[in-house]
Amino acid sequence: MDRREGLSASDLMALGVCIDEGNNKVHDFRFERPAMIHGHRLKNCSMGAYGFYNAAGLASAYRTRFGRYSQVGESTIVGPPEHPMTMFSTHPFAFSRPSHMPKMFQMPEFARISPEEDDGPSWAESESPIETVIGHEAYVGAGSFVRRGVNVGVGAVIGARSVVTRDVPPYAIVAGSPARVLRYRYPDPVIERLLKLAWWNYDIGPIKRAVDWADTERTLDVLEQKVADRQLEKLMPEAYAVTSTATGYSLTRLSAPLY
Repeated sequence: MDRREGLSASDLMALGVCIDEGNNKVHDFRFERPAMIHGHRLKNCSMGAYGFYNAAGLASAYRTRFGRYSQVGESTIVGPPEHPMTMFSTHPFAFSRPSHMPKMFQMPEFARISPEEDDGPSWAESESPIETVIGHEAYVGAGSFVRRGVNVGVGAVIGARSVVTRDVPPYAIVAGSPARVLRYRYPDPVIERLLKLAWWNYDIGPIKRAVDWADTERTLDVLEQKVADRQLEKLMPEAYAVTSTATGYSLTRLSAPLY
């Protein structure tokens, strides 16, 4: 795997990820090119090819897997860490460690009452494997909150300012607090065809003039026939891992696509 240090946002743009100049909030972010994340905060996340964050506002995501063609509106929070409900206190002093929150532990008052680094695994570490999933071509509307561990299905739509506390079925449109299914984007037979085709796994560039994206069923007809005739190539994008450093960004090329 190739590794490069001290990269600028302009360098990253040439490598297929758009991060706004001056943003220093990306930690262990894996992506397939191209990916648009602008100036948002992402920690321990991954994003498939053509994933898109709205450029406006400020959004945060933690330990979330974004599918190909996924879209996130401004001012959203996806998969945030949760605080323990059964421990003596929900405050971070009780369940964190100096390596997790170094700035807090730099204050002697916090360090005095908090566990030490060598006091064994913390509650935060035991919870860390829980992953949130935003499926391929799913859309999270502006100002929404998606609870940690939720699976938002392929093609689903989350209405603006929704609070999503449970899994969302493929191609469902949900809204509210808590979010509930309002309807589905397509009839069941069309959804079945879309899921079977899994069009996001193909390079659709060569056929863009052969379809009308506004006509779902006709576009499905064309894509299904192209796949049957083996005239669509699999999408095989380059993939990288990037993280913020004191001198810019560190980038490592991955050995295979994420999907």
